[in-house]
Amino acid sequence: MAVYDKAYELANELKSSEEYKEYQKAKAEVSGNETAMSILRDYRKNELMIQAAVLSGKEPGDKEKAEMERLRGLVDMHGPVKRFLEAERRVIVMFSDIQKILTDALNLLEL
Repeated sequence: MAVYDKAYELANELKSSEEYKEYQKAKAEVSGNETAMSILRDYRKNELMIQAAVLSGKEPGDKEKAEMERLRGLVDMHGPVKRFLEAERRVIVMFSDIQKILTDALNLLEL
């Protein structure tokens, strides 16, 4: 049971981190703004389409690439969306780092 207690302790530490606080602040700013949410939804939709194409072995078309560039430009011009995506990326990096630490410590990927 101590392992679960430590997991809850880690979760509380993560909630107290600057990365998570910035993420929550940026999320609140975006979620209260219809324009920001629309840009974010369009950006994510296009991003998923491109990732799906790449994962299926297909090269995204010129139309999809151009749309992604247009959306990146919108994100760069829209401060709240840009701050949200940057804050989200920092939280994801933190999670990935923690997962790597645990995976390495437990030798989970050794075959």
